[in-house]
This record gives sequence, C-alpha cells and structure tokens, in this order.
Amino acid sequence: MTSFTALLANGITAALAGPTGAIEWLPIPRFDGPSVFGRLLDRHGGGYLSLEPEEPVPATQRYLDEGLALETRFDGPQGTARVRTWLAFGRTAVWMHAETSMPLVLTCRPMFNYGAVRPAWEREADGVRFANPHGPEQARLLIQGPHRPTARPEQWICGPGNVTVVFRVSSENPADTRWLAQPVGTDPERVWRRTASFWQHADIPYQGPFEAAFHRSVQVVRALTYRPTGVPIAAATTSLPENPGETRQWDYRFVWVRDAAYAGEALLLAGDVVGARRIAEFLLNAVSLEDRPFAAPLLRVDGSVPDGERDMGWLAGHQDSRPARMGNGAVRQLQQDLAGSVLWLVYRLWEETGDAGFIRFYWWAIAALADWSRRSWNWPDASLWEFRGIRDQHTHSRVLCWTGLTTAAHLAEAVMGDTRQARRWATAAERIRQTLMAEAAAHGGFPQRARGGVPDAALFTLPLYGFVPADDPAFHATFRTLEETLVQDDLVFRYRSDDLGNARFPFTLAGFWYARVLLRQGALERADQVLARHVASATPLGLFGEHVDPESGQARGNFPQLFAHTGLIAALAERRRLLEGQRLPGMAANPFQSRPEPAPTSFPA
Repeated sequence: MTSFTALLANGITAALAGPTGAIEWLPIPRFDGPSVFGRLLDRHGGGYLSLEPEEPVPATQRYLDEGLALETRFDGPQGTARVRTWLAFGRTAVWMHAETSMPLVLTCRPMFNYGAVRPAWEREADGVRFANPHGPEQARLLIQGPHRPTARPEQWICGPGNVTVVFRVSSENPADTRWLAQPVGTDPERVWRRTASFWQHADIPYQGPFEAAFHRSVQVVRALTYRPTGVPIAAATTSLPENPGETRQWDYRFVWVRDAAYAGEALLLAGDVVGARRIAEFLLNAVSLEDRPFAAPLLRVDGSVPDGERDMGWLAGHQDSRPARMGNGAVRQLQQDLAGSVLWLVYRLWEETGDAGFIRFYWWAIAALADWSRRSWNWPDASLWEFRGIRDQHTHSRVLCWTGLTTAAHLAEAVMGDTRQARRWATAAERIRQTLMAEAAAHGGFPQRARGGVPDAALFTLPLYGFVPADDPAFHATFRTLEETLVQDDLVFRYRSDDLGNARFPFTLAGFWYARVLLRQGALERADQVLARHVASATPLGLFGEHVDPESGQARGNFPQLFAHTGLIAALAERRRLLEGQRLPGMAANPFQSRPEPAPTSFPA
C-alpha cells in the first residue's frame, strides 16, 4: 500500500494525505519551502498530523464533489467517523472537521526544516503553540469540540461528537502572528464553502469519455498552480523515487519552463484561455536579454532561480530511498527545447484568441527566444530528459528550435508586418528541417541524437508540433520503432536506459503523446484503448505519478505529476476537437470530420 493517497492545496502550498487522512507532507510557506510535516520522507522523524481511531479500522476515501476536500470514513466496532480535510485559501491552514460516534486520536507532531528541527511547544486551553527555536516559523493547533489531553504532549482524544481541528502556520510577518491567536470560529462549513467556490468556478466544461478523469486533471493543474503568479510547479513533492531503494529521486517543486508551457497548451485546448495566458505571461516575463533567454530550466514560483541540489542526509527517505534531496541539479543544465516550448504556447494563444496586442506587448521576449534558437539550435544539450552525464545534439531539442523559429516567423509577418525578420527566422528553421530530415534518411527514421541512438518517446511529439505529418514516411518508420521498443501493455517507456541505468517503469506522459499521435493517424479505437489503460493506472482518487508500476499499479516518482495530468487534458481535448471537425498540427486532413462521436457509456469511468 502506498503511503500517500490525496493531494490538498490552496494555491500557495500543497499537502499530501495518507490512507487514513493523515497529513504526511506540507511545505511552508509555499510549495518550494521546507516541510513542517514530512513523514513522507521519514516515517519517524518527519512529522505528521492525524485524526483517526486508536485501533486500525477499515477506512474509505473520496474527494467531495465540491472540490479537493478529502473525506475519510472509518467504520469500526465502536461506531463510525467521517473526517473532512482541506487546505483553506489565504494563509496556510489545515482544516479537519470530524463527525464521529466514536473517540478519535488527534496527533500533531510538526518538525521544522525538513525534520531537522524539533519545535518548542506550549500547551494552551484549546490546543498547543509551536515555535521553531532556530527560525521565525510558528504554528498553532486549535481544537473545537469535545476533547481531552493524553499523557503524550502531542496527542488528544477527540469526540464523540463534532470536532474541528485547525493547524495554522505563520512566517515572521506580525500580521500572521496575530492571525495565529484568533479562535477557530463557530462555522467550519462557511470556511469550506468559500474554499469550494474556487474549485467550482474554475471548472472547465467537458462532455465525453473519461469525463471524471478530465475534471480531476484540471483540478490537479489548479492545485499545483501558484496563484500569485499563475504558474504551475512540476509536482507537489520532492524525493519520491522512481524505484524504491535506488537513487532516482529529485525535487520537482519548481516551475519547469517546459512543463509549464505544456500546462498552458493543455488548458488552452480545454478552453481555459485565462489560465493559459497567465502561464505564458509568467514565462515571457522570465526571459532574459543578456545571455540565454532562461537563466535556468527551472524557476521558483516567484520567477527567481533556485539554488543547487543538496542531499538531506538526516532523512531516511521514502521507502528507504536515499538520498532525499532539496533543490535540483538540472538548474545548471542547457536544455534547448525551452524557447520553442514557450513560443509554441504563445503562437497557439494567438491562434485561439487573435490577440495581436498581446504579441506586440511581448515582442521583445518573443524575438529574444527566436534569436536564441537561431543561434544555438545545434548546440549539445541535456535534452528534455535532463540527462546528468549525456550532452549531445538531441533530435527533440532541435525540433523545438524549429518550432520556435517557425512560429516566430509567422507572428513576425502576420502581426508585426516584419517580412525581413520573418524570412530570417524561416530560413534558419528550414536549415534545421533539412538537417533533421537528412539524418532521418540516413538512419531509416528519426534518431534520438544526431549520431544515432535508439529513438526515445520524445519523438512522438514531432507531429504534435507540426514538424512532420503523422503519416510522413520517416516518422512512420520512427513510430513503428517506438511501438516495438517502448510500448508495453499500452503503457510507454520514455526510453529503456540512460546514463543512470535502466528505466524501470513506463512514463505516464509518454502514453498520452502516443494516444495523440494515434488520433492524428485516424486510429480512434486504438487511441481510446491507450487512454483507457492510462486512466485505469491512476490512483483510486484519480491522480497520476510520473511513472506507473504495471505490476502493482502504484504511482512512482514525484506525485501528483503535472506532466501526466496535462497530457490527459490535451489528449481528451484534441479528441473532442477532431470529432468536431477541427484539424490539428501534424494532420494533412481530419479523418474524423464526418465520423459520429461514440457513446461515452462505452468507456470505463
């Protein structure tokens, strides 16, 4: 059984809850901060918050229809209990509200700075106050309803009856300190209703197969988005391993330029122009005019550059996977697909909205991205896979340089009226195309790198950007190779091995790329089989990890993964558009233009 089941979020930070509803992960004051509850990375020293029966009893969980509030129901010999848990919007506060006919044990054991610092504490009439003796952080647990202390300072017996528990965390801000002292109030329902309104009003209309999976994925993108800047992080966690007991575990709590651009395109395809535009504006405002356009492939949620990678040797690691890490060494890498990813999003926004003013306002950044791609398209890089020991001319990276130059050339002519600049970028794009097509001819299909190599799943994206049609002979040969080497039981490996060893599990996003190509080839039933297989690989609450273990069905890697959820949104949104008669990049014509939509009831929920 996995130790995490549910994501809770408030647009500032995110928490992960376990099978009994215990909060096992909560960074403060935002997504990329140090944890105050970190049992996810150390069962004994990480800290947690729980409200559950003293003796183990069967528990069932679901998200409430109104949004990302977790309901955990316990049924035992002493009675039943229903516990709702959510993060309130505004300052960081975990809310738990229990309706119980049996006593529950409340345990609150915060540990500051990723479990490195035990808090000082002081009991109060309605709870306990905590403080970091080596830093500014403070916290307060408030309990409303029948409760009594136990001999252990961090535990209480709550109920039977209605019990509300609130855990608040403050920074050095004096206003936050005053907020800590405020009572819970008398109406937790009012707090939840106001929180739920965010999730309800941000919903995107969708009807079709896998409707529940679509809406859950939209919620996850919202949950991973830092509301003040409108941009999503790659995942809510750090150091969840691809394979327990090994060393492939990284910190993903940052804004990856590429991942954010993917999220923007997915939201745009689904009809959320505002969300897509906020992401595009963040990325364009992060462009530098001094050196490479992005100072690093990943940024903090405020746009600053993170520090390097650091091992947290005092933590046991998730399922004994050492080391747990803060920060990510990819911050120092050159990844040549970034500029093209952003320009593709900008171009698709312009196609969707016709907003020429937006293009003119950000032309300085658009031109800088295009000029960078023109100068550096053939430079060796670490690729989108962020290889730690491989630098080469990767086909996917160079295709994205072509994508950026082609879209920028079109915008230069159509919006800016600058035919000279358009011709300059289009000429550079054609040079890239000729180079890559010659390499494909020499290798019998597109290779992973200029000098060859077994194709990787990133090559599925070539028709998604319109570089080649999905029925192009060179791509078709590549597609066959990808199916033969990477597709297994309708799941897709990103590659079979890299500089760190063998890739153990399928990569969830790659399966959605595969489905999107199948749609462009007119293979609707086959695409639906692949989509159904991936929807079935989600957790019971509809969340995707970076990878999936086909045997156990468990999510692997950081969780939940932005990549995977945006992949599902994009695939289903494109499926709907194709059946409505629209044509997508990578298609000479729409093979579904006159085909009726199959009944949604023919698909699994």
